[in-house]
Order: sequence, then C-alpha cells, then structure tokens
Amino acid sequence: MPITFINKFRTWIRQYPTARKFIKFGIVGATSASVSLGVFWLLVNQFPSLNLLSKAIGYIMGFFVGFTLNKFWTYIDQTDEDEKYLLKYILVYAVTFVIYLAINFIFDHFLHPNKWIANLTIGMLENNISTWMLENGPLVSNVIAIFINIFLNFFGTNKLVFKVPEPDHLFD
Repeated sequence: MPITFINKFRTWIRQYPTARKFIKFGIVGATSASVSLGVFWLLVNQFPSLNLLSKAIGYIMGFFVGFTLNKFWTYIDQTDEDEKYLLKYILVYAVTFVIYLAINFIFDHFLHPNKWIANLTIGMLENNISTWMLENGPLVSNVIAIFINIFLNFFGTNKLVFKVPEPDHLFD
C-alpha cells in the first residue's frame, strides 16, 4: 500500500519540476537543519554563554551537509563537472548566514518571539509547552531563523547557484 502511494506521488510530482526540487531541497534542508540544531544544542549545553557562536558553528556544519546533498541529489541533473558551484553556494549562504545571525540576534535581544508565541499558545496548548518555550528562547529563535533561511536559500540556490530553468525551458 505505501509503495503504491509513493509511486503515484512520484509520477504526479514529475509534472511539477519546481515543486519536486523544493521537496528534495526540503528533505536536504531538514537533514542539514537537524545537523545544525544538533550541533547547536550540544555546544550551547556545554557552553551556555557562547549562544551565538554555537549557532554559527551549527550553521556551518549544516551548510556542508546541505551543499553535498544538494549537489549530488537535488540538483544532480543541473550540475556540470567544470562549474564551480561551491564558490557560488558559499556566496549565497554567506549572505543568508549574515541574515540568519541578524535575525537570531534581533530575536534573542529585542523581539523575544518565544515569549509572544508562548502567550499565544497558552490557551491552545498545554501549559508545559508554553513554559518550555519561555525557558528556551535561543532555541525557539533559532528554529524561526532556520525556517526563514530555508526560503532564502532555496531561492538563491535555484536562481544563482544551479540556475534551474523555467519549466517551459527545461528540455531546450
């Protein structure tokens, strides 16, 4: 039963190349975000005063996982051996890295989204989830910044690094 569903989904998604790329990019992103969050969580638990540095190290680790998987899986049909993708990828991710750190800094020091999200969810979720959000502000802001970065990175990777053609030019 699941195999039939997967095969039907794969046949259907081939009609939508951008959606297919986004799904693959999302899987790669989830993998690299998991690495990024895991490294961040390990480091910040050992060195709580190095919150932003822990986020930066986690981001860099996730970057290398993401580049490798994107080049050899997501965009394999658009890669050329002679092209220097790593430099373009580094430039896109360097810009989004600065944005990521700025978002984290603003959230951690000025906006505190964990507090307003916790206040919004008090009536909807269990109190211990709201309490957890209040106590884990850096993690909440990190997750929000990662989700913002997913869209920035997808756009930059598609348009600037691997240059995905428009659907009507795919077979030119």
